[in-house]
Amino acid sequence: GIIENDVTKLHALTTAPTLDFAGRMVYDPHGKVVFNFGKHKGKSVVQVLQQEPSYYNWMMKGDFALDTKRKLTQIKLQVNREG
Repeated sequence: GIIENDVTKLHALTTAPTLDFAGRMVYDPHGKVVFNFGKHKGKSVVQVLQQEPSYYNWMMKGDFALDTKRKLTQIKLQVNREG
């Protein structure tokens, strides 16, 4: 059973529902949006934006798809409203 469980978990990770078309942000098993790349892979997007606001600017200046930037901006605006 252990290998089977691991394969199931791997499959769940590779087929995680994505927030943006490029798959830079995905939903974790609890429905939270997490980064799916780089140094913050697996971390909550909201948490990273709160703790490291400069990461947002880095991504906006970076070579990311417009859709990714749009979704990230929506999350940032939500974070700013909730304060």
